[in-house]
Amino acid sequence: MRFVIAFGVLTALLVAACGGGGGKAKDVSVSLKEWSIAATPAEAPEGKVKFSVKNDGTIPHEFVVVKSDLPPTGLPVKDGKVVEEQINLIDEIEPFGAGTTKSITLDLSPGKYLLICNIVEQVPGQPVTSHYQKGMTVFFQVGP
Repeated sequence: MRFVIAFGVLTALLVAACGGGGGKAKDVSVSLKEWSIAATPAEAPEGKVKFSVKNDGTIPHEFVVVKSDLPPTGLPVKDGKVVEEQINLIDEIEPFGAGTTKSITLDLSPGKYLLICNIVEQVPGQPVTSHYQKGMTVFFQVGP
């Protein structure tokens, strides 16, 4: 009997620690376009979050999830690109074309996140175009 009670308590603790044990992911729709990112809703409970990301722009974009307490424009940048080795990069969807939708499901802990596009374009004879510095960043909150 003690074993059954102990096993039940242990199982409950494991399920709680894992965010509910395989529950349905919270769906978040994300729109990327020149030069903005919009996430609906802008927050989710901790656990699985499925980002459905649509490139509503006319050029390729990428989707990067960063855990950070910094403001949306406060990430370290070098040559127009966020220095990914100096941030808490959670995961990303590599660059994808206009009119395309990609998705990614992440297991997120409570905290503040930034959703960014970290593409930098360099056309010879023209200044660098940093998607992040042109405004492709938005705050995203994950609660307990």
